[in-house]
Parts: sequence; structure tokens; C-alpha cells
Amino acid sequence: MKIISRSLLLIICLTVVAPSVASDQFLSDLEATRVVYLAATEGDKKKVRKAIRAAKKLENKYPQHPLVLAYKGGSLALRGMNIGKRPLDRMRETEEGLNILDRTLRLLPRFKGDDVYAIEAKLVTAFVFVNLPDGVFHRLREGTHIIEQLLAYPKFKQLPQGMQAAIYLAAAISADSYQKPSEYMRYLKLTIDTDPDGRNGKDAKARLAAITG
Repeated sequence: MKIISRSLLLIICLTVVAPSVASDQFLSDLEATRVVYLAATEGDKKKVRKAIRAAKKLENKYPQHPLVLAYKGGSLALRGMNIGKRPLDRMRETEEGLNILDRTLRLLPRFKGDDVYAIEAKLVTAFVFVNLPDGVFHRLREGTHIIEQLLAYPKFKQLPQGMQAAIYLAAAISADSYQKPSEYMRYLKLTIDTDPDGRNGKDAKARLAAITG
């Protein structure tokens, strides 16, 4: 079983409005890391290693930036995708990534940057948590709590549509994990309504079709 679902990384393809306070170089470096991270979600070892190297390089340039740490933690968590192979090593590698994601969450209350970065950092973290096998890593509850915080964000409707849709999709995945079919369908429909032609909307359509025929 793969630890990280492909749905996890749909957030990487969000069209996020660039915060005015961000440097062009940071935005460029961040986007490059996103692209490598997305490629690594296929589970190919070489691509995962490349994503880890890219995230570490980004951290060296922008230390203690919560979003950078989120991608580093997520990249390390990808090493645990094939938990059936070398399970003890994979668990250690995934736990290392989870520890970094925990540190990301601790840094966010003191983060002075643009809210959209904090939202994306939480979203990366939440998607990792809700896609992990809960019987092994026990992160579903925490991931769901983060998603609830994102849904309650006062400026939620001002976020880019792709980001709103990604949050709705995360809520759907959480509801499915808790075996709440009515909530699952509701959040899938919200995802589709919010961003029907985006990656998240298309993913939600496929999921909805699978249960409705």
C-alpha cells in the first residue's frame, strides 16, 4: 500500500497568487521544488531522492521558512511510500519527515510572511497526515484537525480557487477515511463546484463517478 496518495500532491499544481512581499527568486526556487516534489509522488526512488535534495537545497537558501520545511518533510515522508519493502527503514524515514512537519506546525504561529504560504504549509502537512496508514502512523486525527482549521480560515473565500478546492478535497479524503459517505460526497461536490476544470476538480469527479456509477 502506498503511504502517500496521488491526491496528496494535487496541491502542488495550484495557481497561487504570488504574495507581493515575496522575491522573484524565492518564487522561482519554490516553484522548481514543487515540480520536483510532484514528480516524486510516483514513488520512483531516484525522483524521491531528487526531491529530497531539492528540498534540502531550498532549506539552505531559506532556513526556517515553514513552507520550505513542509516540502522537506513531505519529501522525506515519500521515502516511506512502499512500506512493505524494508518496513523498519521506511518507517524511520517517514518518521523523520513527520518530525519536520511537526516542526513546521510549531513555527507557523510565529511566521510573519504572507498567509498564503502558511495555508499551503498546513495543506501540505494535512495531506501527508490524512494519507498515511493510520494504523501505523496515527496521524489521521491531527490531519483532520488541520483541515478543519483551514476550512474555518476567515479569508477562505479569498484564497485562490485551486487552493480552496484542494482544501475541500483534503476534507473529502479525511471523511472517506472516517467512513462518512455523506460528508465525503459533499466535499467532493464542493471541490468540483469550486474548481471544475482544475486537477482537484477532475480528481473529485473521478472519485464521485466511482461511487455513483
